[in-house]
Amino acid sequence: MKINIKEIVFGLALAMIGLSSCKKFVDINDDPTRLKDPDASLVLPAAQGRVGFTMGSDIHRFTSLWVQQFAAQGGGAAQPTQYDKYAVGESDINNTWGATFAGTLADLQKVIEKTKATSPKYAGVAELVKAYVYQTHVDAYGDLPYSEAIGYETNLKPKFDGSSTIYDNLFGLIDEGIADIKKASLLTPTTDDLFYGGDMDKWERFGNALKLRMYIHYFSTNATAADATKAKTGILAILAANKLLRTNADNFQMRFLTSANQTNPIHQFEGSRPNQFFPSKTLVDIMNAKSDSRRNSFFTLQGGVYVGATNGNGDVVVSTAFSRMSTYIRGKLAAGAYSGEAPIRMLTFAEQNQILAEYYARTNGGSDLVTADTYYKAGITASFASAVEFSDAAEATAVNSGLATYLASANGTVITGNALQKIIEEKFVSNFGVAIEPWTDWRRTGFPSLSPVSPATAIPRILPYSFNERSYNPNTPARPSVFVKSVFWDK
Repeated sequence: MKINIKEIVFGLALAMIGLSSCKKFVDINDDPTRLKDPDASLVLPAAQGRVGFTMGSDIHRFTSLWVQQFAAQGGGAAQPTQYDKYAVGESDINNTWGATFAGTLADLQKVIEKTKATSPKYAGVAELVKAYVYQTHVDAYGDLPYSEAIGYETNLKPKFDGSSTIYDNLFGLIDEGIADIKKASLLTPTTDDLFYGGDMDKWERFGNALKLRMYIHYFSTNATAADATKAKTGILAILAANKLLRTNADNFQMRFLTSANQTNPIHQFEGSRPNQFFPSKTLVDIMNAKSDSRRNSFFTLQGGVYVGATNGNGDVVVSTAFSRMSTYIRGKLAAGAYSGEAPIRMLTFAEQNQILAEYYARTNGGSDLVTADTYYKAGITASFASAVEFSDAAEATAVNSGLATYLASANGTVITGNALQKIIEEKFVSNFGVAIEPWTDWRRTGFPSLSPVSPATAIPRILPYSFNERSYNPNTPARPSVFVKSVFWDK
């Protein structure tokens, strides 16, 4: 789907001037130039645009460094090197927390309230995006304001609901969103829908894929029998409906433009702070060990080979002698410059297939590895296809030429040995650049195998709460350490 530049520029401009920002809630003066009751067609793209930028910004950097998809460099003065050593504090969370709770979620709720009765297709899309935002943020923070989070200025101190309770509510919210997008609607999103261009069939498929992702989280290292039963029941119902993502064209992702300040935020960070954010040795070594040809579009060569940076030492061993992220993350390469148009990927067809591979590998005593293998291979194939989207002919040939060999090797099957590890490591690779989910997979399965950076003895399991939230909302729970398991599925 192509994005109209006027729409995204105007939508993001609205986001910046504070359509529903935290500033609005405490302003004394009434700004006569501010839109008092903007149309849903303006509020929805503002919220969606903010989701895309959020998932490629701070929350991506924090979680991708901790799970070792990326590693930081640049010396002790560079912020990412401190994040890489787990020094993410409450103040570091302020911007992303405010953008989400005072911005994105407030805007989405305004769309829902404004359109529920007469234009439910708008409300349904907003409900599905809201469910995605909460799913990712529950996984990142644990307990969150939910039931009282929509009071705006009437309740500046909402209570925090339990992470398990929020998940239960989100399943219902997704079903409500799917029901709403199927109703007759006075107005229907079209080009103001930056994700699917008003395609309600794709929104329904995304909603089911999101539920699938949530249910697989109930399968964790120490999951109870009740957890497994709940996940299995939910997944079987989704499969029976037969309404999931079909191809990469159904991916839930935010596409960007080539214009200045309208490019992929990961790409923007690389441009504004060069030599600070590199592919991690952990990820690169996994792919090197398998001669994975996706390396051609994922990374640049360094001295004729692919070299990742070691996590946790970029503040003392300063170097640039590493591969860098390439076309898959940064878009087309021409005359030595990347276009920046690659999307922020948030839930993909490749991930969906690996979720189903894990489900079939886990259920029935692991006796359904044949079906698991089918989905595993489908996930790999989808990931390879996505890897060449911004490649030139030579790079695409280099990537595609390795697919058949990869599938025919031991790396391309889960029929024998280490099925769960293989599946999660494949997800780890295909979810390169995806915020939070690779970290979630590691926390609940232990894969890929990671070592804490020195001198730490553990890897963080939760993000801290925002300093601003804790300062002004006495209902904010205590969070003594990021190393304490705090999400219901992290057992």
